[in-house]
Amino acid sequence: MAEYLASIFGTEKDKVNCSFYFKIGACRHGDRCSRLHNKPTFSQTIALLNIYRNPQNSAQSADGLHCAVSDVEMQEHYDQFFEEVFAEMEEKYGEVEEMNVCDNLGDHLVGNVYVKFRREEDAEKAVMDLNNRWFNAQAVHAELSPVTDFREACCRQYEMGECTRGGFCNFMHLKPISRELRRELYGRRRKRCLEGSRSMSPDVWRALGPCL
Repeated sequence: MAEYLASIFGTEKDKVNCSFYFKIGACRHGDRCSRLHNKPTFSQTIALLNIYRNPQNSAQSADGLHCAVSDVEMQEHYDQFFEEVFAEMEEKYGEVEEMNVCDNLGDHLVGNVYVKFRREEDAEKAVMDLNNRWFNAQAVHAELSPVTDFREACCRQYEMGECTRGGFCNFMHLKPISRELRRELYGRRRKRCLEGSRSMSPDVWRALGPCL
């Protein structure tokens, strides 16, 4: 019996534990879910909840109409955000194996940033510190995440441009960074030099105290 329960843990057959939370670290039902959300006590991955704001989704004029944000401006804004967060994670906490940002619109996934560190100790340290900080005038909510394999967490249809659920899909729609930035961050890991990296502003990241 124990072997069977272990074999179905986190799958659709598991009637006790939430398979969505196990796969993507989030569930659209939240605390109202009928199944358990087993939050990990240790993990290489952390989730920064609702921290990324897509200007194409949020830009509005004074009369309530949406303002046009070009795709080029959107990519520049996103690359700048991604590099800022990636650099902060590596400089303060440890080597990052992988970082992903959700482009979903559902409340449980919108703006979530997942950072997978090389070491579990670095992830634990990051969570403890980040919950005392603000980013872009927004309090940071960080937690350890059960997600270790983003291939299982992401939407295959979205990657092929065929997802019919759009931004409200319950699987991750991972927003890609530009090829240039990917080469810079991941392709030159042994020759990392952050002196010339772009920065949003020197006080984007703040300790919690001054912002209260």
